[in-house]
Amino acid sequence: MADTLIFGLFPNVDPTARAVAGLQAMGIADDQVTIMSAAPYASKLFGRKRPRTWFLPFLALGALGGLAIALFITIGTPALYPIYVGGQALIAPFPPTAIMVFEFVALGAMVMAFLGFLLTSRFPRLEPLIYDERISDGYIGLAVRASERLGDEIAALFHTHGAIDVRHEDAALAGSGNRRFLAFWAVLSVAALGAVLTPLLLTYHIIKIPWVNVMYDSPAVGFQEGPRRAAPAGSVPFQGPRLVAGEPATMPLEASENSLQRGGVLFGVYCAICHGYEDGSPGALHDYFPEVPPINSARVQNLGPNEVFLTITHGLNRMPSLAEQLTTGETWDIVNHVLSLEEGAAPAGQ
Repeated sequence: MADTLIFGLFPNVDPTARAVAGLQAMGIADDQVTIMSAAPYASKLFGRKRPRTWFLPFLALGALGGLAIALFITIGTPALYPIYVGGQALIAPFPPTAIMVFEFVALGAMVMAFLGFLLTSRFPRLEPLIYDERISDGYIGLAVRASERLGDEIAALFHTHGAIDVRHEDAALAGSGNRRFLAFWAVLSVAALGAVLTPLLLTYHIIKIPWVNVMYDSPAVGFQEGPRRAAPAGSVPFQGPRLVAGEPATMPLEASENSLQRGGVLFGVYCAICHGYEDGSPGALHDYFPEVPPINSARVQNLGPNEVFLTITHGLNRMPSLAEQLTTGETWDIVNHVLSLEEGAAPAGQ
């Protein structure tokens, strides 16, 4: 049997509450009864149960969604696109990760709370609605959707409990509108999901579009990868030329305490592996190339600073050039250290 809609207008809360009690006694469920009022009356004033709200589940869902997005951005994305700094992968540091987690959790909770409010209020109302302008003046409207066989009985109940106006409305107003409501949110959800997923699918190359990108054709050298490109002929280092006309372009550095200390450290890094360590043990050069004089021999100690500088810069025989490894100042520091050694003393390398 088709449904009908009976509308009653009551002057205040008491007759409305009695009418609601009569409807409950007739077996009409609360979800078939709509109370319209300009004032926010509590449900218990009309003898009805407090309506169930879904804000807490929406808030929890939004918070979890925000947490998932934050962790994906801060941890998932670096895992998919690792950035190596100094040969080590860049991990997600805690302070910015904590900030992003907080922001996205709060944002997700707020967005879902707003959506939850719209859904629980059944926005948008796509079906026809019933209303009476007198409700704005303080009257209370009571609309009941029931089968046609109960229409006259409900109308009599309204009159009995003091309704000032009772009327049967168009049956179209009795429609629940669930299909339109669900269709609207289904289409909106699909559109929102597409708007979010489409950039992600393109970003992570799940959907590939042959865009013109010259970066793919540009040469790139990764960390400690070759070939190493030499400087163009005639170029001058930013710290100045090392040599001019085959001679050092700078004056010898003063053999201060700091210079000698730096030279000893640099000697241990670049030279001691072949010329000997602090304990006096010979290096590979002494073992396999005995024709080379010890670094603290009279032959080496009698060399001038410029000669030692040029030997370190150009290399000599089997000794490689250290021009690329050392700056001009570091080379002078090693020269000061080498010439400070006493004949027969062990080098002070680290």
